[in-house]
Order: sequence, then C-alpha cells, then structure tokens
Amino acid sequence: MGGTVGTFVALSTILGSGMMILPGMSYHQLDRSAWVPWAVAAISVIPLLYCYSWLGRRYPSASGVAHYSEVALGGITGRTSGMLATFALTAGIPATAITGGRYVAEFSGIGSLEWVFPVVVLAGATGIALAGANVSGTLQVGLILGLFAMVACTAVIALKVHGIEPPSTDLPSVGSVGAVLTAVFVAFTGWETVAFTFEEHKRSDLIPRIFAASYVIVVVLYALLLLGLFAAVDSNDAGLNSAPLLILAERSLGELARPATLLLVIASITANVFASVLALSRLVFGLSRSGYLPAPLSKVRERDLNPVTSVIVVGSTLAVIVVLASSGLFRFEWLFVLSGGIYFVLYGVGAAAFARLARGNIARLVTLMCVVTVLLVTMLAGPSLWLSWVLFAVVWLGVAALGRRTSKTDDTRVYV
Repeated sequence: MGGTVGTFVALSTILGSGMMILPGMSYHQLDRSAWVPWAVAAISVIPLLYCYSWLGRRYPSASGVAHYSEVALGGITGRTSGMLATFALTAGIPATAITGGRYVAEFSGIGSLEWVFPVVVLAGATGIALAGANVSGTLQVGLILGLFAMVACTAVIALKVHGIEPPSTDLPSVGSVGAVLTAVFVAFTGWETVAFTFEEHKRSDLIPRIFAASYVIVVVLYALLLLGLFAAVDSNDAGLNSAPLLILAERSLGELARPATLLLVIASITANVFASVLALSRLVFGLSRSGYLPAPLSKVRERDLNPVTSVIVVGSTLAVIVVLASSGLFRFEWLFVLSGGIYFVLYGVGAAAFARLARGNIARLVTLMCVVTVLLVTMLAGPSLWLSWVLFAVVWLGVAALGRRTSKTDDTRVYV
C-alpha cells in the first residue's frame, strides 16, 4: 500500500460505530460543553500516536503491538499483547457489524436484517481480504470519501440553515467529564489496529505522515458533527442517545434524511469492518509466524503472499460470533466494553515499548506525556477500564506460568 491508500485504510479502521453514537450521547449529557471531553481525548491521544508511528516506522510487522512489546519488554509481554489484541478485535468487529445491522433493520423495518446485514458485511470483508490488501484499500478509499462527503455536507447544511451555536465556555464538573471521556476516547482508538497492516506498506517512512493526516481528518469530522448538533438539535432530545446522525440529517436534509443516513451507516460500518478484518487476519498471521498460534495460519498464497488461511479462519469465526450475539445468547454491548478497554491498554503497552526503545529528550518528553495520559484516563474511566488492566495482568501471569511449565518439560526431556 502507498501513502494515500494507507491513510484511507487508517480512517476506515478509526471511523466506525462510535461516530454514529458518541457525539450525540456526549451532547445530551453535557449540552454545549460536550466539546471538553472531545478536546481532552483529541489532545491526550497525540503522544500515544507519536509512539505508534515511531514504532511502526522502525518495526513494521504484521504483529503490531505484539512485536513491539516483545522486542522491548520480552516474549511474555509480546505474547500477552498479541492474545489480547486478537481478543479485542474478535469482540469489536462483530459488535460494529451488529450495530450496523440494527440501524439497517430499524430504517427498513425488516427485522431479519439485524443479523443478515452483519453476516453479509463480514462475508464481503472476508472476500475482499482474500483478494488482497490493495483491493481492500482501494475499496476503502471510495467508501471513506463518500462517508466524509456525506457527513461534512450534512453538518455544513445544518450550520447554514440553523446558524452557528458556539461551544459553551462553562466547564462541566470533573466527574461528569470523566464519565463521558471514557466513552469518547473509544472514538480515538484504531491506530493501534492500523499497525497490523504496516508490513504491507511500500514505505515505512510514510507511516508518521499517514497517522498525522488521518488524525487531522478525524478531528475535523468530529468537530463538524458536534457543531452541527449544537446548531440544529436540542440537547434534551432523547434521540441523541440512539440515532443522533438521523436527527441531524432530518434537520438538514428533510425528506432525504433517512436514505442519506442509511447510506452513511452502511458506508461507515462496511469500511470499518473491511479494514478491521484485514488487520485481524494480518495479526493472526503474524502471531502464527511467531509460533504463538497454529502454524497453518501462517500459510500464504504464493502469487501475492496473502495469508488466505488466516483470512478464512478470521472471517468464519467472526460470522459465528455475530450469529450467537444476534440470537440473544449474550448482550452484544459487552463486546464493545471488552474491546474498548483492551484497546486502551494496548495503547499503554505500545507507549511502554516506545519508552524502552526510543532515546533522546523528545522521547523522554513523549514518554512522560503518555504516562500522564494513561494514568489520568484510567483514573477517570473507573471500574470498566480497571478491569481491562487486571485482565492484562492475569493473562500475563498465565502466559508466564505456561512458559515456565513448558521450559521445565523441555529440560526434563533433555535430561532423560
């Protein structure tokens, strides 16, 4: 992939279901002070993105954070990071697809689309991933361009029709900001997932530019959405917690609102699922190549070196999870909670790897900023994020214990 396609793949991974819910939810809770948690999240993520772009440029690997942490912190941390990254994506991708299915079912009035749509999207994502990264990236360019155009036009029309309502200068309480910040931060995750595709970039030196360009576009898009909501929608509207984009479109586009919102949802979900399935298949391939997963998953197709076995296994597994979640066997919201917390933990692990590998005054400053960010967000987030750190510790201890047991077994065999 070149720089342009790489940027759009990054945008596809970052922009997902969070964009459709979080701006409205934060506005409903904090009124026009909702910009505060968004600004905090946007600023605090900068040093973490610097870490990942630095690592990606110097260590482009399909294993992403698993490889970085193994190089910097040892095999146990690397294996733990890889396992949790796989788990986070395996939970997050079906949750995103199901969110799209619920939107489509509600808009069309056809209840079966709640599970048919996510299965079809996953099947399409698997097929595109089998075709190769270039095909997937080219398709995502078109989807994201259409998505950005629709969101930007909707927000701009809302501002033109209703006038600009400036953000409030009244700062909300720390407790209320913290509760919203936990959710809003999810909208700024995804770059750690992009790292799993770095091995397929033509030039690793372009990775920092890809991160910078995608970051600016994401911030602009979220800002337009918030300003559009401030201008066109009352913060007490209960629909802000369920379908804020539909409300914004209705106030801006009139009769075109429902079809426009439906297209936006389909484009957003499809692009995100396509990019995430590609990333997860590369992660599984990388972990298999490192010996952490069964060896057959590292097989590649000779003509283009595409890890087709891992793509098929990933697509099939995700489809099964979607069917189980859609059947009501468990609440699909749990998938979001699990994946969101683990994503943030992996940001912290990446920052720790950067701190160990990078040198110089800038590296020390970035490391300090990362420490402050991770500690602050963790404290504000509360039990849901604390449990993710506990999960990381438990898995780390389990991997360490398994490694010691395997080592003792190997020593005994040598002795015998």
